[in-house]
Amino acid sequence: MTRWANFGGWADKGEQDQHNCNPSEKHQPTLERPRHEGNGFVCGALDASLPCVLMANSDSFRLGVLGSGRGSNLAAIADAVSRGDIPAEITAVISDVQDAPFLQHAERLGIPSQFIDPGKYRTKLDDAAEQAYIAALQLARVDLVVLAGFMRILKGEFLRVFEGRVINIHPSLLPSFPGLEAWKQALDYGVKYTGATVHFVDQGIDSGAIIAQETLPVRDEDSPESLLERIHSAEHRILPGAIAAIARGEVELQGRRTVRQNP
Repeated sequence: MTRWANFGGWADKGEQDQHNCNPSEKHQPTLERPRHEGNGFVCGALDASLPCVLMANSDSFRLGVLGSGRGSNLAAIADAVSRGDIPAEITAVISDVQDAPFLQHAERLGIPSQFIDPGKYRTKLDDAAEQAYIAALQLARVDLVVLAGFMRILKGEFLRVFEGRVINIHPSLLPSFPGLEAWKQALDYGVKYTGATVHFVDQGIDSGAIIAQETLPVRDEDSPESLLERIHSAEHRILPGAIAAIARGEVELQGRRTVRQNP
């Protein structure tokens, strides 16, 4: 039976949320192991109790990148795409900040980009804005939505439409220090190590399945600014790598634990 992937993501190690693969209504049971059909991801398991494998499109894998800030992670992704390290193309760049350097980065790189007004709320999209973001990403036929410094909480309809296909980069070693200014939280708390995390987005705050992490020591002389700068460097390494692994289909979920498949 072909089953669409319905889960939080993958990681080299660590605990993940349990999700089940849901059967596609368009397909009848079959004895053959399923392969890609149409846009999106297909679960490789014949039974919902077996591990799910995230398999990329046979067509070009398409990325939609959302951001609110300076765009350094977008630049890292674009560099990796241009080198061939990520087998994908960026087909949409969207910001909730009209004059964000993020959009200027996209313009310089020749990537389709746009500002979409987030609406009346400060920390989330209002209903009309949510529909506009969904429509723009669907028009670009994105396979994966990457939040690269996007400072809005995504919930509800957006996560339903792109279920299991939204990832985020966070400046701490989750599950420690979710939320805003995570690097400052870590420094104020006095931890000796922090880092960066790529994770899938769910209905919680930075609570989705962990995809990849990099650890950094907190130095005695660190300020919030110096620590954040080193965390940004780690983000630029692990985010392109996580995207590349997803695009290549090197993903398997085993309960709450996810592992990388050999290509």
